[in-house]
Amino acid sequence: MRQVVERTNEYLKDFSESRYLELNPDVSDAVKGVRFSSGWDHYLRYGIYEERAGKPARVPSKMRRLKKSNHLPVPPPNLRKRVHGTDDLESFDTMGRAIAINLGLAIKAASIKFGPPEFLPRFLQGLLPRRRCSILDFGCGCGRALAWFKRLYEFENFYGADIDCEAISWCQKEVPQVGTFICNDPNPPLPLPDECFDFIYAISVFTHLPEDMQFAWLEELNRVAKRGSYLILTVHGKDLFPKKDAPKRRQFEEDGFFYAVGDGTEGLPDFYQTAFHTQDYIRSRWNKYFEIKNIINRGLMDYQDLVICMKR
Repeated sequence: MRQVVERTNEYLKDFSESRYLELNPDVSDAVKGVRFSSGWDHYLRYGIYEERAGKPARVPSKMRRLKKSNHLPVPPPNLRKRVHGTDDLESFDTMGRAIAINLGLAIKAASIKFGPPEFLPRFLQGLLPRRRCSILDFGCGCGRALAWFKRLYEFENFYGADIDCEAISWCQKEVPQVGTFICNDPNPPLPLPDECFDFIYAISVFTHLPEDMQFAWLEELNRVAKRGSYLILTVHGKDLFPKKDAPKRRQFEEDGFFYAVGDGTEGLPDFYQTAFHTQDYIRSRWNKYFEIKNIINRGLMDYQDLVICMKR
């Protein structure tokens, strides 16, 4: 188990990792047994719905309502395993829900608004009528997070894009009510017009691509994002780089980026490997494409770093 580091929770200021673990010994034991990465991980998956000591006092009610089932068709085992690492249905479902809650909390904490772009004068924003916004889940897979995230923002137009055409075909056939699903090529462009999205998120996409492909997709996401819109992208940060390989770690810290090639993932292209980023690298190299508003260390499920970007 990694050492518990007490730090201010970026989303719920009254959540204390050490206190939550101290007051809930069963959770502490589960973290020690690596069933959860942290108390925060447990809270997002289960604790938000349980009567536990150490819970935050104020959590948006719409997030607590996600406890109820989606009542949607379940992806087949091979598609669940491809995005989740295992075909276990309960953990697949609870992780998708927890990621959606984590995203919702990040959006709230960053004061991200869907609607008129922030570069407009405030008085003009107030005069514009409310409209349905378009949201893209880039790398949606078989909809693990999208199906839940849609319930948080049910009045918006959702799109899901992925290179996994089998997963996209399943979504198009089984859950068309969730959104519009697009199978895209490994390289840009997306079959979409310029500046069509109010918000874009990508979970575990830039964690797997080689550097040149990452730059190509950052440029493409810039193309389809509206001016003033936000993006939330996740990366493997410095905390997750293996410590046992000292030479590679030194190279990673010097370059700021490392692309590790292994066995890959069954059903996905060979280039889908494991990438790591330092925060300095993101601020210097990704700044060409977006304004980097914030990078939250282990901001997704207390695991991947969460990068909040804005199109200038």
